[in-house]
Amino acid sequence: MLVAGMLSFALPSAHAASASAPQPAAAGVSSPRAAAGKKKVKNLTAVQVIAQELTLTRIPMNSAFSASVIGPSAIRFSSPMLSVQSLLERTPSINVRTPAANSVRTNITFRAFSSGQFSETFDGVSINDPFNGGTTNSASTRNNIPLTLNDIDSVNIYRGINNPAVTSYNSLGGTIAFQPRDPSSKPSASVSMGGGSFGTWFYGLTGNTGEIGGVRNLVSITHNSSNGWQDNSGNRNTNVYYAGELPYDNANGTLYAYVIYNENRGFTPHTVPLPLIQQYGYSYGWPLNWTNSYNKDHGGTYILGDRMWINDELSFNIRAYARRVNYQRISYGNPDYAQSATQPYLLPNQSTDPSTAYHTYLYTTQQLGVMPHFTLSLPDNEVKFGADYSHTKLHSAEYWYGSRSMPLTTGLNDAWDEHDSRDLGSFFVQDEISLLDDTLHITPGVKYMFERTSDFDNVGFYYPISGSVSDKEHYTSPTIGVNWRPMEHLSLYAAWGKTAKFPGIAAYYNNVGLSNAAGQTVVVPLHVSPEFVRDLEAGVRYEQHGFQGALNLYRENFANTFIQSTNQVTGISTTSNGGSSRYEGAELDLQDSLKTRFGGFSIYGNLAENKAYFTSDFTVANSSGVAATAGQDVHSGQPLAGVPKHLANLGIGWKWQGWRVNVSEHYSGSQYVNEYNAGVPSAETIPSYAVTNLTVRDTVHIGDGMLKDVKLALYVDNVLDRHYYTFGYGDFMSDNTPFVRAIYEEPRAYFASATVDF
Repeated sequence: MLVAGMLSFALPSAHAASASAPQPAAAGVSSPRAAAGKKKVKNLTAVQVIAQELTLTRIPMNSAFSASVIGPSAIRFSSPMLSVQSLLERTPSINVRTPAANSVRTNITFRAFSSGQFSETFDGVSINDPFNGGTTNSASTRNNIPLTLNDIDSVNIYRGINNPAVTSYNSLGGTIAFQPRDPSSKPSASVSMGGGSFGTWFYGLTGNTGEIGGVRNLVSITHNSSNGWQDNSGNRNTNVYYAGELPYDNANGTLYAYVIYNENRGFTPHTVPLPLIQQYGYSYGWPLNWTNSYNKDHGGTYILGDRMWINDELSFNIRAYARRVNYQRISYGNPDYAQSATQPYLLPNQSTDPSTAYHTYLYTTQQLGVMPHFTLSLPDNEVKFGADYSHTKLHSAEYWYGSRSMPLTTGLNDAWDEHDSRDLGSFFVQDEISLLDDTLHITPGVKYMFERTSDFDNVGFYYPISGSVSDKEHYTSPTIGVNWRPMEHLSLYAAWGKTAKFPGIAAYYNNVGLSNAAGQTVVVPLHVSPEFVRDLEAGVRYEQHGFQGALNLYRENFANTFIQSTNQVTGISTTSNGGSSRYEGAELDLQDSLKTRFGGFSIYGNLAENKAYFTSDFTVANSSGVAATAGQDVHSGQPLAGVPKHLANLGIGWKWQGWRVNVSEHYSGSQYVNEYNAGVPSAETIPSYAVTNLTVRDTVHIGDGMLKDVKLALYVDNVLDRHYYTFGYGDFMSDNTPFVRAIYEEPRAYFASATVDF
């Protein structure tokens, strides 16, 4: 495993969250002094300790909202092929596709919401693309990897429209809050290396300096290279992580810094028609001389903060942050294999003739922001308030040419050359009111969000004229949650809220260079409204003697659903509002732990039913206002694509002396796929599937000297060798025969690693 043994074990701190949830830094800071006079410390029993070491998810009993926590053990025992998003899949209502090594082309659904319709944060800072919403694979930045397992210690998962102290700008389905690894007060180091299937090799180096001049430092570097399981889809990834802390004022305050730098290079795994996979085998990928896309991406997240306990009543956490993405793709489509009667499939990157056989795609963003948060601790209230503001610039462009070495000249060979800016800001206040001897908690809150966006497009193949479109939007998002513990081991909760998602940049550039009724080329003002969601949910939780269980029901009513369609003639993608829809379901989460003479055991299981369907009739039209393709008519009651109705997980852990074993299975029910151009569901479906993974690790203790222990690990992914795919869409052959194209997931694979701890 790429980071096996490298993570110090500690319970979590507060165009294209044990009973009490750990709180992310975004929710404010806690001082040991401040906590000391308010609540009694409850010692952990042996069973609870085992549960925290083995259980991969935990249920926060006191939360007024649906939530889960993934602890460090899930990260320590993860396969080298596991992405940060795939780590989330063991919790209710999350489904992930990762069709290539190192997270390339990863996408995720959360309570049936797609990537970009929920927020993901690192130390409270949003890692969603400000212009297109998603985190990985947003705007076709296929190997942009903002986080790896090397960078995180735990994850808080908040389902639904949650308290404003943790949400960000896209929190329709919920918020996924990644918690950073922190440096240790004692020096340590580890070296890890390994390899396995698909020509995979990896190594990792981690060092904790301990305190030097009062400063604590953690530096970690990991590298993974793999040929991938689809032919011609290899890539390599390098991740550098730094965390530093400088306590001051007798440790009442701490200056801290986090740095993530990630670089990835490699080929895109493309969708392949299922008939070709049936003909040539599971690993079939397009020959490189037919079509290929080579991606280069490097980017980072940089956070500098100051958290301070002022007195028993007031503390703060102020961050300044910067984020950058620099993505480039050079693609090739051989005109000799264009779609025809003898080659009936449309190739990825299909060129029209030799003069457009190659193309370059550029996507670069720079973001600067500041985030002050404050916590006011009163006898029966904890009030949190704060703000966030960021300014981001985007340059996106695409160029076509007849050779790989090409000029990048606006007005000569550009499809588009776009320069955008977006200001995002928010203010929030939230109060947690404690009543009835601390058994009843009421959590009202409100967040005000605003955005200002400007888009400018130069002349290009898609734009006969240059032009700019700008707009500003604002929204007030109220929420309230209630948690009541009528008895020691039982809690009841309910929550309500509403929020919105601002339009992505596609809604702006769509309006440049359109034709009016008189045939004139014009720029049209923005006409797409923000997506809007109302959420209502209720649940019950129970815990005793190591057992935890939770059941909740939810309903989210969704208006102004964004629909993206593609004009087959021009290739331009457009965004429109596609009516209303409803997301509703139930989530059951159970886990238990047990200490026996044969070691410690833990088991977790969860089951989710997520239904997402349209509640109005509408028709998708392309950028010319004409019906685009078959399957574009949408009717009330029609299910959304990409939403498996049933999801389930089962995991078993065992600990005995130095041995650790974990077995997990993820099940996903069938789901509809979108029609390729219209962006709405077709009649085709992705079949259900179940995948089993196994991890075995032994820790050999050497002594108390410089060399402490050696960890040897074996990972078996997809133990039963299921052949399945999680992403696909409907398409048509040259004779208009429908078919499905897909990217298959990882087959059975074996990996081994050795980690030496110093």
